[in-house]
Amino acid sequence: MNQGTLDPAYSPAANLLAIAPPGCGKTELLARRAVHLLGGLQPHQRILALTFSNRAKQNLRERLLRALGPQRFARHVRVTNFHGHAAEIIRAHGRTLGLDPNTPMPGRSTLAGAISAFTDGMDVGPAINRKKAIEAALSAAKQGPYDDDEVREALTASGNTYAQQIEAERIEAGIFHFEDLLRHAQRLLRVEKVARLYQLHYGAVLVDEFQDMSPQQLEIALASSATNRTFVGDPLQGIFSWAGAKPAEVERRLREICGKPQRLSLSYRSSPAVLDVVNHVAAELGDVTDLRAVQPDAWPQGGAAAAAGFNSGAEEAGWIVDRATEILAAFPKATVGVITRSGWRRKYVDAAFSDAGHLNCQRWDLAIEDSSMVQRLVVTVAKLPRQADMETLRGVVLGGIDPCDVDTMEQAASALSEFESLATRAGSLAAAASQLRVVDEDSAIEPGVHLLNAHTGKGQQFDWVFMPGFESWHIPDSRAETTEQLEEELRVVLVMVSRARHGIVITRARSLISKAGRPYPTRESQWWPLVIEPCLMNANTLVRHISTLATY
Repeated sequence: MNQGTLDPAYSPAANLLAIAPPGCGKTELLARRAVHLLGGLQPHQRILALTFSNRAKQNLRERLLRALGPQRFARHVRVTNFHGHAAEIIRAHGRTLGLDPNTPMPGRSTLAGAISAFTDGMDVGPAINRKKAIEAALSAAKQGPYDDDEVREALTASGNTYAQQIEAERIEAGIFHFEDLLRHAQRLLRVEKVARLYQLHYGAVLVDEFQDMSPQQLEIALASSATNRTFVGDPLQGIFSWAGAKPAEVERRLREICGKPQRLSLSYRSSPAVLDVVNHVAAELGDVTDLRAVQPDAWPQGGAAAAAGFNSGAEEAGWIVDRATEILAAFPKATVGVITRSGWRRKYVDAAFSDAGHLNCQRWDLAIEDSSMVQRLVVTVAKLPRQADMETLRGVVLGGIDPCDVDTMEQAASALSEFESLATRAGSLAAAASQLRVVDEDSAIEPGVHLLNAHTGKGQQFDWVFMPGFESWHIPDSRAETTEQLEEELRVVLVMVSRARHGIVITRARSLISKAGRPYPTRESQWWPLVIEPCLMNANTLVRHISTLATY
């Protein structure tokens, strides 16, 4: 990495802030930073690497493992998500605050199940509104180092009686909800002796995607290591305000701690054609950085950026299937991401790819289609006695996961539930396992087609990205009303287009089908003119471009 006269990875600063636009090598920077910091660790100290999602954790782990080698990585690095780190703190020191460390660590679904008691049977719109109001009240009440009494006081002040009842039932049951992990970890790290133990253990902390942190998470990261703290991210990719993230506040605090940020400006990910689209969207957001590809001539024909309109959602989806088929026929190792802003708009694509049995296709919202989960299930079933039942499988799979790894534990529980349905239809665990597709790929994203939503794909990259549904009501999301909300929606667009390496294809449909089964016309997104301006290809020229790629 060479982003200037001094590689920020080797900066002597004890606290480092780096702003890395899409594809500019932030994960590589963190890996090189880890190598640099390793020599300064005290005996028995480790580096704590914090991120958010399981896929982001896997990406960061792979890069650190490559940079450090297996032995040094295993000995000196701990990679985890924020909630996983919080769970570890509670399990180790919960008794300090009167918490039972043996309380099962929750996933996101624990609270979702409690909320469903107050939304089941309602129409979709009112149910969503009530759910959002309950979640907002509970989140606000727990965004700090508050004990249970303080949380109850805040909920009383909020006036949300549903949230109050859910919290009362949680306390009565003696369980945790997902956001309880962060507040209790924050409370524990405010105990000087507890914080000191972590600061002695972790000689450095690396945080990926700092713009996705809440002030609460920032405090946890800072308290976990007293020095050598590195934060890498991009404020223009801040799309999680609804989950408590406060990019502006966090960046302001980090500038106070770290000083002037290092800024990266060379793209190691994307082709010139893709970067033209990325730069267009970034400029609309007020960013003056003009990203350029490190090796522009390495991309056949400079990459691809295309836009196309179709008469219907089904026609649009069928066309995307055809292009994905052509791409993968020429390059079987290619990765193709089909990304929508929201899940409802993906139904046409999901249906079309379900009928395309010739393509390897993974839906990211189905745990049983995750390659790591498939591998875990298939290997476990193979080791069990033939007469083993589903409960035995569930016990072995969940028992093999670190109880503090709350995201993986919940993902495994979902995969097991989906596998149980498959086993019921197949007649046995072995028959069900034989129907799962095992991919021998040691990477976070395997070759083939990936169907996902914008927020799920954060931090990932694909050789090709298709963005269907560039219509009003979907992009921006219909719930975005304020200037701040609309700006975040445009940042979502930036995140989606910047996932692409070689090609970005943006499409819209002129009509969709209502829930009642009737077609209705759509309007193009307010940002359609913005994104199609740098897209120099249409549907026909894109087909010709794909057909010539195999000759390079």
